[in-house]
Amino acid sequence: MDWSADRVLALAPDAGSASAGQGLAITRKWSSLGASDRAIWGLCQGSGKDPYQTRIDLGEPVFKCSCPSRKFPCKHGLGLLLLFAKEKKSFTRGAEPGWVSEWIDGRAEKAEKKAEKAKAAAEAPVDVAAQAKRAAVREDRVRQGVTECRTWLDDLLRRGLAAAQSNAVSECERAAARMVDAQAPGLAGMIRRIPPLMSSGAGWEVRTLEHLGRLHLLLSAADRVGELPGELAGDVRVAIGYNQPKEEVLAGQGVSDLWTVVGQAFEEDHHLTMRRTWLWSKRTARAALVLDFAAGHQPLDTSLVAGMAFEGEVVFYPSGAPLRALVKSRGEASRTAEPPEDGGANAIGANLERFARALSANPWLTRWPMVLHRTKVFRAGDRWMLGQGEELLPLSPAFERGIHLWRLLSATGGREATIVAEWDGEAAEPVGLFVDAGGTRYVGLVTRWAA
Repeated sequence: MDWSADRVLALAPDAGSASAGQGLAITRKWSSLGASDRAIWGLCQGSGKDPYQTRIDLGEPVFKCSCPSRKFPCKHGLGLLLLFAKEKKSFTRGAEPGWVSEWIDGRAEKAEKKAEKAKAAAEAPVDVAAQAKRAAVREDRVRQGVTECRTWLDDLLRRGLAAAQSNAVSECERAAARMVDAQAPGLAGMIRRIPPLMSSGAGWEVRTLEHLGRLHLLLSAADRVGELPGELAGDVRVAIGYNQPKEEVLAGQGVSDLWTVVGQAFEEDHHLTMRRTWLWSKRTARAALVLDFAAGHQPLDTSLVAGMAFEGEVVFYPSGAPLRALVKSRGEASRTAEPPEDGGANAIGANLERFARALSANPWLTRWPMVLHRTKVFRAGDRWMLGQGEELLPLSPAFERGIHLWRLLSATGGREATIVAEWDGEAAEPVGLFVDAGGTRYVGLVTRWAA
């Protein structure tokens, strides 16, 4: 696939690595630059006696460097791929040196052994009694957590939102930590979203009360989850923090289509990085959300890169409004991703109607993807807007304050474009953009730092 600076920098583990990688994307800093059909490599002189050996398997991509950095990818890997993105002619095509070919072949061998081990584990007999005992212990802890959360919420509302503002951060953090102990991380996440809402400016009390209403609804549903219809019960359990094993999801029937990675967004919380990757199918015109998590400086999966397209099968988690999914299989990524087709369903009004229907099926949805064709970005009063004729969506305050707004304005130049955005019920946050610049070009908009 074709690489751009946006796509490469979206792989960086932090802002410092992104900046340092850009500083290394210069030909004179490298020697023995080479490329094959599956990899690129080069030597970069560091502070030590011997230059660092940097290699990249372009298939996923996967990075390997002999430097001592514990970040993945390191600045040398980012610099090498950035250089490849802008100056392919600087890389001599030829046979891979041993330190490259042995690494890639070794990865393939390890992957094969891992698959065999996973197969053996799946075929091993299951201790049903022990499994049931663990499940019962967690159910009891979650029930206790739900009871404690309801008591805490009642106390907060009894004191009043204004009174709770003064120490919201410390109080909510203590309550969230208790929910983590109770093995209900979904409740913890909802509690941690309260302080930002309380400090969100004019109208904060309305936004906070709406969020607390959803929390109260979840607690009430948790008490009678056994009486709820299957899909709704599943959504309640997911909102509380239960996870369905990936193996169970992947065993289900998938949707085969041409999928495009139309946008990515990152969220960081307590040393945990979460990445949301939005896919859009060409023939069935539906969205899919792939979530990835990494703790500390652990690398995120790099197989889905913003702007790529692939033929593959995607399996959705059971839900009243199916959105989260896993990629079950995929073919080779295409070099140029095209924007989703405009079948008349990409108007702002149509997107809002779909969001309303999804929210009625799953009240705990926090984000909904919108692919908006022929959309402009402009300022109306004191807010920035996305507009299609008379239909408007306000941009989120966080996006308005960031550098990404100016990247969006620069890329569109005041012209209409296809904009991919996350909608939270009040504001839109663009995460991807397709512009016509002598042939359609994808522009990644949201990473954790400015490019």
